Amino acid sequence: MTINNIYRLKNIGLPVMQSIEDLAKHARLSIEKIRYLSVRAEFIYLTYELPKTNGKTREIAQPSRELKAIQSWILRNILDKLSPSIYSKGFEKGTSILDNAFPHIGSTFVLTIDLENFFPTVKASKVFTLFKSVGYNKEMCVLLTNLCVYKGGLPQGAPTSPKLSNLICDKLDSRINGYAGPKGIVYTRYADDITLSANNIQKLQKAKDFIGTIISDENFKINKSKTKLCGTKRQKMITGLVLSESSAGIGRVKLREIRAKIHHAFVGKHNEFDHINGLLSFTYSVDKSSYKKLYRFIDKMNKDYPDSLAVLELHKNLLKKQLQ
Repeated sequence: MTINNIYRLKNIGLPVMQSIEDLAKHARLSIEKIRYLSVRAEFIYLTYELPKTNGKTREIAQPSRELKAIQSWILRNILDKLSPSIYSKGFEKGTSILDNAFPHIGSTFVLTIDLENFFPTVKASKVFTLFKSVGYNKEMCVLLTNLCVYKGGLPQGAPTSPKLSNLICDKLDSRINGYAGPKGIVYTRYADDITLSANNIQKLQKAKDFIGTIISDENFKINKSKTKLCGTKRQKMITGLVLSESSAGIGRVKLREIRAKIHHAFVGKHNEFDHINGLLSFTYSVDKSSYKKLYRFIDKMNKDYPDSLAVLELHKNLLKKQLQ
C-alpha cells in the first residue's frame, strides 16, 4: 500500500488495513475465523425463495451469524463512511420513500423504470473496484469482496448489499442525470426503482430509449412489465406513494384500506394490532395529513367501542405524543 493510499484512507476516515491480520485486529476476530469466512462464504448462507407479485420468486441469501457480524462491521466502519450520489434516495439513514417522491411533486408526467434482479446483477468485480477506489490494496480488496458477495453478486439478505449497491450505482446515476438534467428532467433512484419526471411527455418518451441504453451498458436489465409512463389521466405513483400537484402520500385507496383494518380490529374481526401499528408508523413517516385522519378515526372508534382490545393495543397515548 502506497503512502498516498494510506493518506486517502485516513482522510476519508476509513481503517487503514493492508492484510488479513489488520482486519482481524480491527474487527477483533481471529485470523483463522476471518480466513474461514472468506474462503467458505459461498457455503454458509441460508437460502430460500420469496414469492413476487408477478408469480415469480426472489432468492433470499441470509448469511450465517458470524458472517453477518463481519459484514455489519464492514458496513459500519467502511461503507457507511462513504456517500452515494445525491440521486440515490434509498437505504440511507434518515431517508425514506418520501425523499424519493418529493423531487417529482408538481411534475405532469412521470416515468418509472424497475431494474430486474437488482442485487445479484451487481457483480463481484464491481465490489472489488469499489474497495480499490477508496485506497485498499489487492489483498484487502479480494478479502472484503469475498466477505460481501455470494455466487458472484450481491446477496439479497446481507447487511452490506444495500449500501454497496448504492455506491456502485454512482456511475449509473451520474450518466442518467448527465442526460436528463440538462433537458429539465428530474431523476432519482430508490434501490432498483428509477424515476424520471418532466412537464413534457415527449422528453420522457425520448429519454426512455436512451436511458435504457445507459442501463444496459452498466450491465443492468430493465423489467419491462414494471416500466410505466403516467400522465394527466393516470395516477402517478412513485415507490408506493401517490403524487399530487402539491404533495405525495399514501393516497385515498390506501387510506381507506387502513381505516377498514382499524374498524375490523375494533369490532373484533381480527387482532392484527402489530400490523396496524406498523401501517400507522409508516403513514406517520411519509404522510402526516393522512396520519392525522387515521388518528381522529381511532379516537372515534375508542369512543364507540370502549371495551375493545384495540383501545389499548393501538397505543392511543403514543399516537397523541407523536402528533404534538
